[in-house]
Amino acid sequence: MAKIVKFIYVMIILIFLFLVSTNIDAIRNKCFRPSDCPPSMYCDAGFQIGCVRKICTCLRILAPIDFVPT
Repeated sequence: MAKIVKFIYVMIILIFLFLVSTNIDAIRNKCFRPSDCPPSMYCDAGFQIGCVRKICTCLRILAPIDFVPT
């Protein structure tokens, strides 16, 4: 009885590890330029699509810094 339970636990762990290792990059979109990102990718207001470390992400648009002293 204990051997059957141990076998089932081992099979569950092996199946889980196999599923995780095969889908590791399934969600991320790879790119070299922002134009490589899919057109269906949506960013909220104040963000724009960008390419960071070859992955499509939404980047915050910052206001330009004024370096002129007033």
